[in-house]
Amino acid sequence: MLNSNDAMFEFWNGDGGRKWLDYKDRMDICLFPFGQKAIESAQILNGERVLDLGCGCGNTTFEIANRVGPDGYVQGIDVSRPILAEAKARILAGKKRNISFEFADAQQHAFNSDEFDVIYSRFGVMFFDNPISAFNNIRQSLIASGRLAFVCWQPIKMNQWVSLPFDVVSKHIPLPSDDDPEQPGAFSLGNKDKLMRVLFEAGYSDISIEPFHSSFNLGADLHEAVEFITDMGPASYILNEEEHSHELISCIVNDLNKELIPYLNGKGVLLDAATWIVTARNK
Repeated sequence: MLNSNDAMFEFWNGDGGRKWLDYKDRMDICLFPFGQKAIESAQILNGERVLDLGCGCGNTTFEIANRVGPDGYVQGIDVSRPILAEAKARILAGKKRNISFEFADAQQHAFNSDEFDVIYSRFGVMFFDNPISAFNNIRQSLIASGRLAFVCWQPIKMNQWVSLPFDVVSKHIPLPSDDDPEQPGAFSLGNKDKLMRVLFEAGYSDISIEPFHSSFNLGADLHEAVEFITDMGPASYILNEEEHSHELISCIVNDLNKELIPYLNGKGVLLDAATWIVTARNK
């Protein structure tokens, strides 16, 4: 039986990684305002060295590289080899010299001490098997008083882009009732008290956890939004847990279309999303 960390490796190097690549452009649009807010909170300066944790295909890494300039450096790490292959190809295409990408598990990777001025992450810190150990490990790579800045999700009930599809699906399929918020997953750091405790016990100081709300763009139109929800979004894993009849899936799709109509405007299908913007310092 896989432990939680092994399961995350298997997921991101298997079906999860494949789906992320299929929807990489859509994901970058969805996540842009949240990642940008976290970058601004990091207050990254020209010439600094930055670690982009859970860098994905490298959009945030390239943004940070522009901010640190040629005298700075940014290293992106991720546990998904197929996703990193996409990121590395972008270095060659863009001829960037102040970026590198590395396959690494931040919880166990042997970082060099005092290597980075800033550790940054856009939704890449919620999947640790042991978050206290992981945050302590990455802290070792920070200089004295080095900065941590990341964005993570608040609980599901605060995120309409997840709760609305769940409500629709639950009318047709019983939702799992055994989800453990202590287990790795997108919403594992949603509890503010837990998040504060994890960072404090991992050795950080000056911890700030502030709410940030924005719209999550599910798609340019209803068809694109429903396709995202059922193939990539959180509801997709419920639908894919077992075989469901074509008729049942059609009913769910029809209900999703109806429920999403009020949220469609000229910019796309926009639902509310709630995150934490977190900053801290190395003690």
